[in-house]
Amino acid sequence: MDSKIKVAEFISRLEFGGAEAMLLNYTTHFQHPEQFDLHIITQDINDDDCIRQFEDAGYTVHIVTHKRKSIAKNVGEVYQVLKQEHFDIAHSHMTLTNFYVLLLAKMLGVRVRISHAHSAFREDNLKAKLAFPILKSLNRLAANVWMACGYNAGVFLYGTDAVDHQKVYMMRNAIDLQRFQRNDKTRQMIREKYAIGDALCVGHVGRFCTPKNHLFVLEIFNAVRKITPASKFLLVGDGELRGEVLAKIKELHLENSVVLTGNVTNTNELYQAMDAFILPSLYEGLPVVSIEAQAANLPCLISENVDHRCAMTSNVHFLSIQKSADEWAKEILKYAAQPHSDDSIEALTKAGYNIETEARKLEELYKNSINKQE
Repeated sequence: MDSKIKVAEFISRLEFGGAEAMLLNYTTHFQHPEQFDLHIITQDINDDDCIRQFEDAGYTVHIVTHKRKSIAKNVGEVYQVLKQEHFDIAHSHMTLTNFYVLLLAKMLGVRVRISHAHSAFREDNLKAKLAFPILKSLNRLAANVWMACGYNAGVFLYGTDAVDHQKVYMMRNAIDLQRFQRNDKTRQMIREKYAIGDALCVGHVGRFCTPKNHLFVLEIFNAVRKITPASKFLLVGDGELRGEVLAKIKELHLENSVVLTGNVTNTNELYQAMDAFILPSLYEGLPVVSIEAQAANLPCLISENVDHRCAMTSNVHFLSIQKSADEWAKEILKYAAQPHSDDSIEALTKAGYNIETEARKLEELYKNSINKQE
């Protein structure tokens, strides 16, 4: 290859969320990273440590004004970056709003434009019912490669027919499975660090944002604590709803029972300290954390609203978020007490979640897409 393939990855923010983790997992496992010049374009609400993580991985990071601050500035700055850098590929990870950066890329002659669906949003109000069909149509027009993290996310953005007829490339939220395997030494180290001791430890990993349903997460743990008073809750993440989360912890008098880690880069180690994992999301596509928790052989209690294809092992159980926090607590304690399946590596690899094999597919897709457009 005479010159590097120049790729622009568009993401809403860099805060250790699922899309960021997925992107780093893939591109750091490319067989020939020297063939790519990777850039990431993010809005100006970011975590500095996350920015550094991308820079350490070889990315050039471009920061533009957030849409909420000024749509005009955001569009103008994105346009300038695209015009200046002359990318070969524009890959947008912003689901419903992929279209506008891809339309700008199309105007400036970017040959490969990838729209990536990372979630399936609910259309439960008039505004969504009116706006979403328009945004979805614009996405399909702006992109010449359609991509999704899973079936539900793909159907949401591109339609059932497109997914069922393989018009959508499934880029699964693959991970380095070996890093998440159970390790007794790591378990002891993390438990000592966070003063968990021998207590039952329930865990949750996720950005503090509305879909993750953190207030209900805390109500579930409060119900767990009423049954097993010494239990601890490992709450991993941060985000715009941090204030509400802290207020809920105080309201429920959980200050001595909840361990707030903030954003971290060693989630693989934190899973080791957990005895069970909960994910009572309001809605999601196929979350990375559900795969990570299974790789760590944890019993997982997950919202019925999450894509059921996330259940790759027998350790996953679904429950409606219409059920009470007490019912969630009883279920998670029941599963935590049962023997867990330990076939995660084989099952997750077979399902397409082993980064060693999946990263090569994305690498080839980037190369082949360029060749098709030449």
